[in-house]
Amino acid sequence: MKAILKLSTFFVIMFASISLSLAQNKEDVIYLADGTQKKGKVISITDDGIKFSYTGEDVQYELKKQTLSKIVFANGREEVFENTASTSRVSTSTGNLLAVIPFEVVSNESGLTTDAMRREIQQSCIDALKSRGMSFQIQDARTTNAALSKSGIAFADIANHTPDDLARLLNVDYVVLGVYDIQNKGSMSYGSGVVTYNDKKQDNKSKGTAVQSNNSYTSTNYDTKVQLSIYDSNGRQLFSDTRRPFMGGLDSYKGALKTLAKRISLK
Repeated sequence: MKAILKLSTFFVIMFASISLSLAQNKEDVIYLADGTQKKGKVISITDDGIKFSYTGEDVQYELKKQTLSKIVFANGREEVFENTASTSRVSTSTGNLLAVIPFEVVSNESGLTTDAMRREIQQSCIDALKSRGMSFQIQDARTTNAALSKSGIAFADIANHTPDDLARLLNVDYVVLGVYDIQNKGSMSYGSGVVTYNDKKQDNKSKGTAVQSNNSYTSTNYDTKVQLSIYDSNGRQLFSDTRRPFMGGLDSYKGALKTLAKRISLK
């Protein structure tokens, strides 16, 4: 009898240890509004967002509440965020609404990969598409960028999101994604010098006071390429083409976008 009791006690302790170990190994799962997941440990929840760490790491990360869909905690409890961008948007699409996403800028010159440059190329693309007289309704750049910002998507992170996710987030039927590749190939300096003489003697033009005049300028050579793609809300690519301007410059994307817009077969 004592042997049976000891054996029963052993199994109870063993099962309790296994259950505790499994519970400790479970993770909190964070579901984002764009459909992706993050697994780890939720540290805290504030009015603006949450702090969490990935499994096996001590570094804490922050996520804005508007980017969250729900959290499934390790103990099974769920917390749903109703006011996320994906649930609070009101459908206004009429079937042909198109959004131009801020362009990705790739360069060996860090001063060019800025949000200002991305917005500038985005607007130039919108202008080029409008000049085509296409039937698409093109969403205003401010509306597009505000929606991205509210969802916690930085311009530099756009490449990490799929076209269908962006279309769903922006509530549009089509998205335009583009890359402006601009590489600094080096600079060259040009100049010339002229010597004139003041108080020249009539019989000797080299006499008098010499005055040196120099004209010089520096030109930076760029190798540029513009890539443009259009996707529908299901992520299907409808158009993709690349234009490499003959004469590269900081704003050579303007002419390239006009050429690419003319190549678009969509109406």
